[in-house]
Amino acid sequence: MTPPCTILVLLPVYNGARYLSEQLDSILAQQWQPAAGDNIRVLLLCRDDASTDNSLALLRDYAARYPDCIRLLEDEAGNLGAAGNFSALMRVAESEAVSIPGSQPYIALADQDDIWHADKLQRGLAALLAVENGDTATPVLVHSDLRVVDALGKTMAESFMSYQGLRPTRSSLSAQLLSNTLTGCTAVMNLALIRKALPVPAGAVMHDWWLSLVASAFGRRVYLDAPMVDYRQHDSNTIGARSHTSSAASGVFLRELLKTRQSPGKQQAFEDMAAQTAAFMQRHGSEITAAQRFVCRRIIALPRAGLWRQRLLFRALRLF
Repeated sequence: MTPPCTILVLLPVYNGARYLSEQLDSILAQQWQPAAGDNIRVLLLCRDDASTDNSLALLRDYAARYPDCIRLLEDEAGNLGAAGNFSALMRVAESEAVSIPGSQPYIALADQDDIWHADKLQRGLAALLAVENGDTATPVLVHSDLRVVDALGKTMAESFMSYQGLRPTRSSLSAQLLSNTLTGCTAVMNLALIRKALPVPAGAVMHDWWLSLVASAFGRRVYLDAPMVDYRQHDSNTIGARSHTSSAASGVFLRELLKTRQSPGKQQAFEDMAAQTAAFMQRHGSEITAAQRFVCRRIIALPRAGLWRQRLLFRALRLF
């Protein structure tokens, strides 16, 4: 039997009025098996990041109509950006969680323009509880695949992971330092992970990537190989999905071999990766293994390595 649980769903908003109602409705419509539904409470925590459209008015309207399910956080912090907005909500969720009597708190992340499948939270929570097995002190992260859809909701790809060419089973700290396979809007996690991850440092590339690193280093990860979110692609996506083509099939591999200098985009990616790894080492270097510290030092050095050394090290380090 599912124990009493409260799921705090964190929804940061910025100029999202176009799709926001559809997302809010999909969260409010989450379905539960009869044996579990009476023990589950879903509380949606929202924060508007100084939008210039009518997002704030829309959130106020929903909060007024669903006061038991939606809480709108209004502060004077202004525009914090995507990662900062999520981080602010995570800090509030951490403090809110301790005031929930008789109910174990869990946290889920949401984006403003997606559509959740009706069983998303039920399946994510069930997997999390199974892995926890009563141990709420160990960080646990559950995430899933997504279905890629266009602005009108038409399917572009049944699997985001395949579309992007990602390998979510590569869950070691080394692999995750080099490539984030967690899409935050699929994540369900326990309070132990939030407490271990906060505060998200300035050097983190994105909040979900930082959570992925902490879960890989100190906790347990579960990947559910099924799409549970319709991941909407439109002209205002913060990151979005990009179709992956095999480098061998496309001729990209040969062109890469013939290059003598790293492209500015890839070089910047190495710079960002190194900065995030340095932030992770500064925070957790004394808590990880010697082998993991070795990998971190090699990643921090990647931006200064030559082109061929970058290529070789990147491929080799993912295998640790």
